[in-house]
Amino acid sequence: MGPMPADERDPQALARYQLVPRLLHDVTEVDSSLTLLARRLPSPLLPRLPADAPAPEHGLALVDAERVVATSAAWALPVLVSAKMGELMPEVRRLAATEAPALVLDMCPLAEIPPFGSGRWRPRTREDLAELAAAAGRPLWLYGVLSPADAVVAAEAGLDAIVVHTGVARHLGGPSLANALPEVLDAVAGMIAVYAGGHVANGIDVFRYLALGADAVVVETDRALGSLEAELQYAMRLTGCATLADIGYDVIYEPLFEDA
Repeated sequence: MGPMPADERDPQALARYQLVPRLLHDVTEVDSSLTLLARRLPSPLLPRLPADAPAPEHGLALVDAERVVATSAAWALPVLVSAKMGELMPEVRRLAATEAPALVLDMCPLAEIPPFGSGRWRPRTREDLAELAAAAGRPLWLYGVLSPADAVVAAEAGLDAIVVHTGVARHLGGPSLANALPEVLDAVAGMIAVYAGGHVANGIDVFRYLALGADAVVVETDRALGSLEAELQYAMRLTGCATLADIGYDVIYEPLFEDA
């Protein structure tokens, strides 16, 4: 058998980061809200919605670019797939005419090229990203970053955020998201916003990614956003974190050795 795909290892890698309750404090109410793209959101959760999913009741969501062109919804962050620049640029300009607050370029489909798929190999350069960001006329995010070096290139190209995701390395046996995230954060050192992306089982997982340093979490799940937010707030209460700014590495415990 080959190595387990990175995105399948994500849950067990994340579970290594254990939360230790801190009960002797004066935190009675918690505030999980944050300001993102000039909007006040109730939590740092950004769902990536399938094409047929209803619009979120509040907040922002990542959706297929074609849906945004059809609706011009101000809550939607259109997701584009890496293609020829001659194809991408007209699409970016078309989306620039919508109310979308940011555009997202998804690199994960690059994993599905021969011999593991039928996709086309369309990598991007620093110059490509800078050109796309200029054409967008609004924040541009790069989805599917796993390498610290790629994170630095995205920052140098003038992008506003990266979404760290293991989907692009699923056939390589790459690192889990929980293991890659701290190295990416160290590499960019505040030059660009860093979000964690992928499946989460519950709001406790969201809290773990925030504790590792993510600014927000793009979630791929069919669970109700309200339930995830309630679980995130539960974890905040039990660890004494009144706001998102209080969530840090000091509230998690990583064992040095696996239990026998």
